[in-house]
Amino acid sequence: MVNLDPSRVIEVLHNPPSVGRPTILPDFFLDHFVITGSLDEFIQGLKRLAEQGGGNLTGTTHLIRRGGNSVNTASALLTLGMNPCLIVKTDRQGASLLRSLVSPQLDLGHLHVDGRLSATVSIEAENRGRRVDLMVSDSGSAFDFSYFDLTESDIQAVLGSPLVALLCLNHNRNAPKLAEDLFSKVHSDSKALTFMDMGDPSSNVSIVEPLAKRVVSEGLVDILGMNENEAGWFAQAITGEVDKWRDTPTRPEKWLSAAKLVSHETGVRVDFHTPHFTATLEDDAVTALPAFDVPVQVTCGAGDAWNAGNIFGTLVHLETRDRLLLSNSVAAMYVSSASAVHPTREALIQFLKGKQALSNIGSKLIRAL
Repeated sequence: MVNLDPSRVIEVLHNPPSVGRPTILPDFFLDHFVITGSLDEFIQGLKRLAEQGGGNLTGTTHLIRRGGNSVNTASALLTLGMNPCLIVKTDRQGASLLRSLVSPQLDLGHLHVDGRLSATVSIEAENRGRRVDLMVSDSGSAFDFSYFDLTESDIQAVLGSPLVALLCLNHNRNAPKLAEDLFSKVHSDSKALTFMDMGDPSSNVSIVEPLAKRVVSEGLVDILGMNENEAGWFAQAITGEVDKWRDTPTRPEKWLSAAKLVSHETGVRVDFHTPHFTATLEDDAVTALPAFDVPVQVTCGAGDAWNAGNIFGTLVHLETRDRLLLSNSVAAMYVSSASAVHPTREALIQFLKGKQALSNIGSKLIRAL
């Protein structure tokens, strides 16, 4: 049985130290959620419409929300009481939409409007016993954002930050170059930590190997955030054993092995989040906790919420186990919120004081360590 002691996390949430402004970049997406039940029934409904020459499929719930890994992570950090520096590129319509969809307290002083709106239709459905999030995207400015899009003001904000998080690289055609340029500058001219979360690269596979070998393995990344899908992609790129690691996302017993391999071969600290458990892998040491077992209302943005808790915990110097506990709590409260609301510190304190169920699957996978 896993014994969770939330006292240290609660103490920090009551009175967090001042740690400066983390910088988050570079994407904003307009997210259109389509929430349905069974994926098979949804697909059959679409096929029926196609066979009759078109029509209207009803019975789904639709929501328009802020999106993009960077905006969602920054929004969650703001709700936790931090003042993130958000650097994103869109167009004037996108800027207007962004202002209407985020808290007025979120600093948009580094918003670029000389690009294109990025947009995603996110289909959330039930498949094989779990909620899945299927995204169909127009990458917009996330496709070609580069280091040279940064203004002098942006660069000064980056260099003055305690942590620089580069997210949503899966949409970027030159992701390795962007990561190399940005993180080289950060490491040479500041003391900031560098944090990277690639995102799902299945539509942009060519970025994975150079990110692994030219960026992560070269020491440019201090913290690599990833889920079970991304762990499988990195394991394939690092080892060249595509057949061995291709099925990683659907094989929970492989998840930790893939993450261990990535951390061991690159030397990077891996902060690993899955639906059933989370872990930090560093210097061949593994610290893991089962996820909370909560009713899932929304899945899109769960990784961003977890990353925000992880960034917060890193910057306030929580011990690894406590940091994972905080991150799991932020993610659990987010996914169980039908309106996709990020939790405040006060709400997290109440959550941690309560008796929360843990994932049985996660507990079993961790016991197998």
